[in-house]
Amino acid sequence: MNYFLALFTVILLFSCSEPEKKIKQSFFVAGHAYGKPAPTGKKELYPPFKEKFQFLNNNKNITFGVLLGDVVRYPNSWPNVLKELEELRMPYYVARGNHDGPLESFEKMFGKSYKKFVENNNLFIVLDPNLSEWNISGEQLKFLKEALKKEGRNADHIFIFMHQLIWWSHNKFSEPKPNWQQNRAETPNYWSAIEPIFEEMKVPVYLFAGDVGAFSKEYKKKDHIIEYACFQEKNITYVATGMGGGVRDNMVIVDVYDDKSVNINLIDLNKDGIHSLGKLVD
Repeated sequence: MNYFLALFTVILLFSCSEPEKKIKQSFFVAGHAYGKPAPTGKKELYPPFKEKFQFLNNNKNITFGVLLGDVVRYPNSWPNVLKELEELRMPYYVARGNHDGPLESFEKMFGKSYKKFVENNNLFIVLDPNLSEWNISGEQLKFLKEALKKEGRNADHIFIFMHQLIWWSHNKFSEPKPNWQQNRAETPNYWSAIEPIFEEMKVPVYLFAGDVGAFSKEYKKKDHIIEYACFQEKNITYVATGMGGGVRDNMVIVDVYDDKSVNINLIDLNKDGIHSLGKLVD
């Protein structure tokens, strides 16, 4: 009798358990893809990143990728790099970095430097802070507001991509420090004008920037990680990811599940054990 009671209990537990959540969509995000600034004259993608192309291609959940700027060190490297990127079996978007060339030539290759698209009820926005000293202003600010108003309010999530860490300041999220602060305004308008807009959305907003990781913390003699970071405040999650330092080179893969949860996977580019760097957590 006890045997049948135990068997019935086990069957009941399995029949009442919640169904396993499934990945609805995945995409990869990679920053500073030209990698280490030296050697001078390099015209290729950072080798540890390129070596992970097969891994990315084998992930059937990944529908696209985003390169977070500084894909090339020199604009005349684009023909070589575009040829290398043909090995990716998925579309990709590029957020313009300060090394990626003048606006006109960049837009001839990739279209408008700021843009939006919607997939699986998620809103994706690519921004170009180079246009206004790390500010999002003028026509780009108008574009951002309209996108958030039209597609953002009913979206499950909003994912925003850029090269510069526009949220970085000495007083707020001061680590890691960006690779370079070229053409940065003394006080960019993120915290005064942009962050309040995202907070008002009442849906999860994820910001990704890629100008970190060109050097290792050992090279810079820092006691904190400078190659990646994740912060969460209110409904906004901030993610920095990059490569070049040779120790903790990384990219991220974002998994969006059918229950609307999101997992950001930190991918180690230097080791076969891709999760060697641990979890990307606040």
